[in-house]
Amino acid sequence: MKYSLPTDRPAFFNQLAYYALLASGAYIILFWSPNILGDLFSRYTKGIIFILPWLMLWLAYSWQVVANRDHRWEILLIVSIIILGIVNVPLSDSPSKSLTPMRNFLLTGIFALWTSMFLLTDPRRRQVFDWFCAGALAVILPGEIIVWLLRGNYGPHVFQIFTLHPIPLGTVIILLSPGPVRLIATKNVPARLLGWLLVLLGVILIFLTHKRGAWLALAAILLVSIIYLVRRRRYLILTLLLLVALLLPLETKRQIARLDSKIPRYGSVLHRLELYPFALHIWRIHPFMGIGLRAFNHENYLADYQQHNQAVGDFPKRIVTLQTFDNTLLTGLVEFGTVMTLFYLALVTLILVKYCRRVRSSPESSPLDWYRVLILLGFAIHSLTYDSILVPPVNWLFHVQMGILAGYHASEARLSHQSGPTRLSEV
Repeated sequence: MKYSLPTDRPAFFNQLAYYALLASGAYIILFWSPNILGDLFSRYTKGIIFILPWLMLWLAYSWQVVANRDHRWEILLIVSIIILGIVNVPLSDSPSKSLTPMRNFLLTGIFALWTSMFLLTDPRRRQVFDWFCAGALAVILPGEIIVWLLRGNYGPHVFQIFTLHPIPLGTVIILLSPGPVRLIATKNVPARLLGWLLVLLGVILIFLTHKRGAWLALAAILLVSIIYLVRRRRYLILTLLLLVALLLPLETKRQIARLDSKIPRYGSVLHRLELYPFALHIWRIHPFMGIGLRAFNHENYLADYQQHNQAVGDFPKRIVTLQTFDNTLLTGLVEFGTVMTLFYLALVTLILVKYCRRVRSSPESSPLDWYRVLILLGFAIHSLTYDSILVPPVNWLFHVQMGILAGYHASEARLSHQSGPTRLSEV
C-alpha cells in the first residue's frame, strides 16, 4: 500500500489532529497535576483527553495509521507493546492496582508516540512544537521558583506544582529544552535573549531541587555537546573517555565501600544499590510477564530474599513504604516483564538508529536535530534514578520526542522530492 502524505488528506482533519495533540500535551504538562486541575476531571475524561489525538489521527490517515509502509516496524512494535500491556493487567499480582498506571503509561506514552510519528513530520510543525516547549517552560519555571521563594527551602508543595515531586521536574525541564534551544538558534535578538533566560532559569531550578540524577543528566548532555563541538579531535576525546570508563568502576567501588548507612544521604544510595539484587530476585520468580505495573506488593517477596548488604538494616521497612525500584529499567524488567521490556527497547533502538542515519546523511540537518538525541541521553541517565515513564508529563514529552525522531525520515523523503529553494524555505 502506497504511503499517503499528510497533504493528500483533508487539511481540516490533519490540523484537527495536530491541535488535539498540542492541547492534550498542554493539559498533561501544565494541568494534569492534582495541585492544579487534575482532581477536577474523572479518569474517563482524562482518558478521552489522552486518546483523542490518536482518534483524530484516523480522520486524517484512515487505515494508513496501521498500514503505513514507512513505519511498518514501528507500528508492529507499538501494537505488540499495547497488547502486552493489556495482557499485563490481568496477570498482575494486583490487577485493580495495575489498571490505572498501565492505562496512563499507554495513553500518555505509546499512543502519543504513535500520533506524533505521523503529525510532527513537517519542519514547520516541529518548530511550532519547540515553541510550545518554550511556552510550557515559561509557565513552569517562574511558577516553581516563585513558590520556592514564598515558602522557602523544602516546605509543602515546593517543586511539586506540576510533577508532584522535584525529581521528575528536572526531567521535564530537560525534555522541554528544545524550546529555548530553538529560540537561541534564531537571528531574532529578543527571541535569543528569551531563550538564554529560560536556559538560565532551568539550570537554576534544577540546582535548587538538589537532585543528583538531574545534575548527572545535565553533565552528560554538556560532555557530549563538548565532544560534538571539538569533534575534529575526536580521537583524543575518545581516548580520554576510554580512560574514564576504565577508572570509573574502580573509583565507584572505592566510594561505595566508604558509604555509611547511618548517614541519611549515604543510606539512600545503599538502599538503591540493594534494589538491584532484590529486583533480580523477583525477576527470577516472574521472568516473562512481570508482577504487574505498580502492584504494590514488593513486601511479598521479602520472605525468601537474602539481603546483599546487611548494613542497610531498614531495607525491608523501606521496601514496604516506598514500593518502587527507583530505576526505570528495573521497573520494566520486574513489573512489565522481560517480553514487554524487550519489545519496548527494540522500538526505542529502531527509532534512534533510523533517525541518526537519516540526520547524518541529510545536508539539511542542523545542530538542533542532534540536540534532540542529546536530551534523550539525559533522559535515559536520569531514568536510572527513578521510574520516569510512570509520570504522565515526563511520559508524554519523552514519547512525543521519540515520535519526532520516528517521523523525521518521512519529512526528509518528502523534502527530497521538492525543489531546492522550496526545501530551504521550509527549513
